This record gives sequence, structure tokens and C-alpha cells, in this order.
Amino acid sequence: MDLKILDFIRQNHLLSLSTIDDDGVYVANCYYAFDTENLTFLIKSDKTSKHIQLAQKSPKIGITIAKDHQNLSLLKGLQIKALFKDASLMQKEIYYSHFPYAKLIKGDIFALEIQWAKYTDNKLLLNQKLFYQKISPS
Repeated sequence: MDLKILDFIRQNHLLSLSTIDDDGVYVANCYYAFDTENLTFLIKSDKTSKHIQLAQKSPKIGITIAKDHQNLSLLKGLQIKALFKDASLMQKEIYYSHFPYAKLIKGDIFALEIQWAKYTDNKLLLNQKLFYQKISPS
């Protein structure tokens, strides 16, 4: 993954997670830690929350992270396709190292493994985008 994308991920802490059911799209905002080795976002949420239940039912999810700015040339954002999974023990440790107080809050840690990403940084060039595609093991 391009370092510009990784830097953008590290500079932010809030993502929008999109899931879907028969009624349509459902979106939730979640604070995240990032597992750099596995290119995976880590979030904490209650198993009974609607976005978690929908993601467990249909694990292909959408994610966005955006930096808003009135000056169009300063806009930055990331669009992601990810796979929803239970977090590993190591990933839980990563999450709690970033948010130690979260141990006091009810919920579980979940992993959002990046499959594809498109990064926009209008400072680079208005028409230039950076892409990431996970390579499937053969």
C-alpha cells in the first residue's frame, strides 16, 4: 500500500462504515485503530448494534474517511471496500493500546480488512488517485 495512504490512515481516527440490508444502506461512524501489518481497521462496538449485526450477515462493507475543507484543492479522502471479521487477540491488543479507556466500555473488537482502496488528495493533482488492491493468495 502506498505510504501516502498509510499516512492518511494514521492521521485520522474516525471512519464511516456502510452496511446493507433489505431496507437499504445503513451507516455508522466508528473510532478506529489500525493494524498496519494486516492492513486492517479495528473498531469496537456492541454485538447487538445494527451495523455489527448487518456486517456479520453481509461481511462485504464500505468505508470512507474524509478530510473536509472549503478549498477544493485541499480535500483528502479514502474510499474502501473491506471484509468484516472478528478481531484476533493481537488486534485487540493493538486497539486497546490506542484506546486504553475503551476496556471500560461494553463491546467487542472487530476487524475491517482492506480489500480495495482509492485515495484522493487534491494537493497531489485534481485528477490523480492512488489505488490499492489486495492480492488474493493463489
